[in-house]
Amino acid sequence: MAVFLGALATLGWVLGAAFIVFSIGCGLYVISEWVEEYPRQTRKLIQSSVWLVDIVHILAALDGVSLWRVVASMCANHVYTLNFETFPLIQTTSPVLLGSCALTVGNHFMWFFYFVQNLRHPFGHVCALMFFCVWLVPLALFVSLTPVDASLPSARRGDEGRVRLNMFKTVFAWFRRPDEARTRQQSPHSE
Repeated sequence: MAVFLGALATLGWVLGAAFIVFSIGCGLYVISEWVEEYPRQTRKLIQSSVWLVDIVHILAALDGVSLWRVVASMCANHVYTLNFETFPLIQTTSPVLLGSCALTVGNHFMWFFYFVQNLRHPFGHVCALMFFCVWLVPLALFVSLTPVDASLPSARRGDEGRVRLNMFKTVFAWFRRPDEARTRQQSPHSE
């Protein structure tokens, strides 16, 4: 009996994790749709979030978190705002974008190793700090950035010329392509 319940519990965890991942993906897709509709409001929202994250950093420093890491993380968040010069259009090979990506990874590992060495912080506090102080601004920028049409192979041409594609939608379009190609091959009216 315990074997069956153990297997059922494992299956439940796997299905629950898959549902959570699917829900997050759908949520990001909806957010990217909204961002594409309202780029000016999105820019203001992300810029405001940078300042709110600065406040969270200061409060975390007052709570006993490493001061130099807080300052480095705040500087990284302000470097991300350099992407606003051409917002929401970006060049995927621009030094600002590549530097922002490197800073995001570096910032993550800086905090990760800090928390590994200082196990006095509860897991919930670590997750909250990592989400708000490390990943909130880069994730918001990633979901909202629209690549320049000519730089991606997925760029589409409409009647009025170029059509901007959201970066997140471009990734989903890449996964849908084989299905669309199969549908056209099976369709009797594809000729």
